[in-house]
Amino acid sequence: MRLSWTNLPFKARNRAEFSQGLTNWLGQVFYEQLPGHGYEVREEQIYTAFRMARALAEGQPLFAEAGSGTGKTFAYLLPAVCYARFQGRPVVVATSSKVLQAQLIGPQGDIQALSRLLGLGIDARLATEPGEYVCRRKADALFLHRPKGWKALHSWARKTKTGARSEVPRTPDELWDQVSWDPSLPCDACRMRATCHVSAARQRCRAATDLIVTDHRLFAADLLTRAERLATGHLPLLPAYSAVVLDEAHHWPETWQRAQGHVVSRRRLAQTLDLIAGYARKRARGSSLQRRYERLADVVVAQVREAGRRLLDSVAAAVGPEEGKRTIPRAGSVMEAVDGLVTAVEQLQDELATEETMNEGLESEVTIRAYQAWLDDLLAALSMLREPDSLPWLEGEDMWVVPRRPLPLYGEQTLSTGTPVLFSSATLEPAYMARVLQINRYGTSRVGVPFNLAEQVLVYRPAEEADDVAETVKIIEAMRGRALVLLNSRADLERYRRSLTSAGLPWRILFEGDGERGAMLTQFRKDASSVLVGVTFWEGVDVPGESLSCVVIPRLPFPAHDPLIRERREQAQARGEDPFLAVDLPEMLIRLKQGAGRLIRTAQDRGVLALLDLSYLRHPWRDLVADALPEGAEVTADLQRIAAFCRDGRR
Repeated sequence: MRLSWTNLPFKARNRAEFSQGLTNWLGQVFYEQLPGHGYEVREEQIYTAFRMARALAEGQPLFAEAGSGTGKTFAYLLPAVCYARFQGRPVVVATSSKVLQAQLIGPQGDIQALSRLLGLGIDARLATEPGEYVCRRKADALFLHRPKGWKALHSWARKTKTGARSEVPRTPDELWDQVSWDPSLPCDACRMRATCHVSAARQRCRAATDLIVTDHRLFAADLLTRAERLATGHLPLLPAYSAVVLDEAHHWPETWQRAQGHVVSRRRLAQTLDLIAGYARKRARGSSLQRRYERLADVVVAQVREAGRRLLDSVAAAVGPEEGKRTIPRAGSVMEAVDGLVTAVEQLQDELATEETMNEGLESEVTIRAYQAWLDDLLAALSMLREPDSLPWLEGEDMWVVPRRPLPLYGEQTLSTGTPVLFSSATLEPAYMARVLQINRYGTSRVGVPFNLAEQVLVYRPAEEADDVAETVKIIEAMRGRALVLLNSRADLERYRRSLTSAGLPWRILFEGDGERGAMLTQFRKDASSVLVGVTFWEGVDVPGESLSCVVIPRLPFPAHDPLIRERREQAQARGEDPFLAVDLPEMLIRLKQGAGRLIRTAQDRGVLALLDLSYLRHPWRDLVADALPEGAEVTADLQRIAAFCRDGRR
C-alpha cells in the first residue's frame, strides 16, 4: 500500500513542516517551473494559492474570490493534491457545471496538465451523480411499456461497459428517466448487483488517492446521507475525504438548501404510476387474482394519478403564470388536494405491502420495494409541504419544498469542525455567504483579474435616465453589433425581442430561446457583428475577441423575491438588519460582477461595459456598485467615444 505522504514534492513530518514546505514549493512552481513551460507569472494566482495553502494547513474555511483569468483552478489544485497526500485521504473538488468538470479532469484538462508538467502523477477520479448511469433492471423492463425510442436505448444498455449517459447524449430526459438509477431502487437485493454500473463507478471513485472531482449536488447528497448510510452498514456516496474545494461557490447556498428538500415532478409521477399499472396488468394475465390486479391498475393507481393531477393543477392555478419560483400557498384547494393525494398514496402503499408479502423471496419483491420507496419519498415531500417551517414553490412544472432553515454546513449531522473548505469563485460576498451557511469563523482572500482593466475597458453610463431599449439600440449602432445584452426576466426578453426586431438593425440579433444555448453561443462567437440577448448568459459565457466587444446591462440584477430570497430577508429582519442591505444588495453584486466578467477574457481584449441603470447613484451604497465594475476603467457618456475605443484603441 502506498504511503501518500511519501509522494509529497517536499519533506514534511508534521503540520508545521507541511505548511512551510507547501508555501516554498508553490513559490518554486509558480515563479520558476510553470513559466519554464510557457505559463505567465500571475501575482493574483500566486497570492490565492498561498492563502488556500494556509487555510488547508490550518483546517479553516476560506472564501477566495479571484477574477476571471486568474487561474483559480491551478491555485487550488496544487495545494489540494499536497494536502491529500499529507492527510492520506483525497480532496473533493465540487463544481456546479459539467463544463468546469471537463476543464478539470478531461484528457487535456488542468489536472492532466499539472500532472504532466510537474511530474506529480496525480490520481484524480470523476464521481458522477448515480442518476447519470443506467439501471440494467429498469432498462430490461423497457419492453413492458415500450416508450418512443426504447429499442435503441435498450440495445445500448445491453452492450455498454460504463452505462454512462454521456455515451447517449441525445436521449431525451423523459426516456432517460425510465432507465436511469434512482434512490428508490433496492440495490442490496438486486440480482444484477455484481454488474451494476453505479456500483462499478463508485468502486473506481473509491480508489482515488489525490482528488475526487464531482458536482455540488452529489457532494451535498453525500454529506446529508453519510452518517445514516454508515449507521445502516452502507457505503457513503463518496469515499472519506480530507478537505473540500467548492468551485463556482456562489451557487452552493441554494444547492445546499435544495438538497435538503424534495421535488414532485409531474412527469416523474406519471412515469412511476405507469410502471406500477403496467406491473399490475402483467400480473393480471392468466392469474387467479386477475380482478385484484385489474383493480390495482385501474382503480387504486388511477386514484393516485387523478389526485396528483388535481394537486399540481391546483398549485398551478394558485400561483399564477409568472416566471421563476412561485410560492405555493398553504390554504384552500391546495391543502385539500394535498390531503387527497396523501390518502390515495397511502391506499396504494397498503396494496403494495400486501403484494410484497405475496411475493416474498421472489424476484418481483425487488420491483415492489422500488415502487414503495418512491412513494415514500412522495409522502415525505407532502409531509414537508404541510409543515410551516418549509418553503414550497412551483418552478416550471415541478413542485419544490425545502426546509425554511437549512442545516449549517458544519455541525453534528454535516461537516466536522476542522475539515477545511475552500470556497472559490470570481464573485463572492463572504460575509453574506458565511451568514447563509452559518459559518462563524472563516478566512477571506480577494484578488482582481490579471488584466489591465483601466486600459482594456471603458464604462458607458448615460448622462441622464432614458428608455433602456432605446439606449440599447444606440449602443448597438455605435458598436456595430458585437454586443451581449444581459436581462433580468423573460418579460424583459420579450420586450427587447419586440423592440429590437422592429428597430430594423442590420446586424443579426440572437434571442435566447430561439435555439439550444451552446449552439447560440457558437453562432455568436463566429458571427463577429451579431448581438446576443438573453437572461441566463450572466455566467458561463467565454467569448474572447471582437465578437463580444460590449456588455449591456440595462437594469441592475437585483434578485426576484422568490421563496428563498424572501426567507433570507425575513431572517435578516429578525436579526434587526435591513433586508435590502443584508440580502438583495449582496445577491445583486454577485450577479453584476458575473455579468461584467463576460467582457474581458484575455490580455488582448478591449471592450465597453454599458450600465444603463442610474438609480444606484441616488443611494448611499453607490460605491459598492462602483467597486463591482472594472477597476480603474474610465466612465463616459459619449457614444462616439465608445465606438472609437473598440475600433482603434484610443481613449
